[in-house]
Amino acid sequence: MSKAKTNPNPNTNPNPNQNPKKIAKQRLMVSKVRVGCTTSRDYGCGRPEAGDASRSAVSLRFQELSLRHSDVQLLQGPHALNERLLDFHYTYLQTRRYKTKPELHFLSPALGHSLRLLELRERRRLVRDLQLPSKQFVFVPLSEDSHWSLLLVARPDRRFYYFDPEDNRHLNLAQLLYENLRFVLAADEYHFTVGRCLQQAKGQGHESGVHLMCMTDTLADYVARCGYATSTLLISFQEVRAMRSSQLQLIRTLGGNFPPSSSQVKSLP
Repeated sequence: MSKAKTNPNPNTNPNPNQNPKKIAKQRLMVSKVRVGCTTSRDYGCGRPEAGDASRSAVSLRFQELSLRHSDVQLLQGPHALNERLLDFHYTYLQTRRYKTKPELHFLSPALGHSLRLLELRERRRLVRDLQLPSKQFVFVPLSEDSHWSLLLVARPDRRFYYFDPEDNRHLNLAQLLYENLRFVLAADEYHFTVGRCLQQAKGQGHESGVHLMCMTDTLADYVARCGYATSTLLISFQEVRAMRSSQLQLIRTLGGNFPPSSSQVKSLP
């Protein structure tokens, strides 16, 4: 992953087209469906343990996100990645790597979750505020029972692509979201396609979040270059193994600080 230039003011929004009032409205909608999120098992919330000041200390502030020392420790693995880490990755892709590609949109995990639960009227309003009908490709991270998968809305292909690193574990969930989004995105005639991707090794269920990062990176690069999607993702185990250290290095490059016991970024075997 190429190094990014550090934003001298991390609280500055690099996208001048984003309306603060709309952002506040979106957060209010999301909050309505997240009141039940109380543990790290609830679609990857990963809240730090109470009373542990070191783990809850902020490692990096990026855009509207605050990564904690506990998040960095999850990346150092082998541990399942939480929602904040996936949110950070998607925010980085949106605001830095693909900043000049407005046709690509990366939904946060919280918004992806909201689209499953909001009533039709609120779902339609959220989609409109995010300007999703004008986007050519919308990346939607799916999470349930500590597992992550990916749904891609591809307008040039007139399809919804679903990729899952664990034997289509989220198939019913992905089909539900497909039905929820078809109408509000004016995509009634779009087809649902189950894609092919690298499957997690046995006993590696905690790596689904890492697989999601790799799948999103590979697919985003593909659609940005080709202008259409693919149903087959070519990802190697080496890429999956390298993703954790790549994310740690990115956090360091953006000015993040690590817990005292992990000040050195080490490549994972």
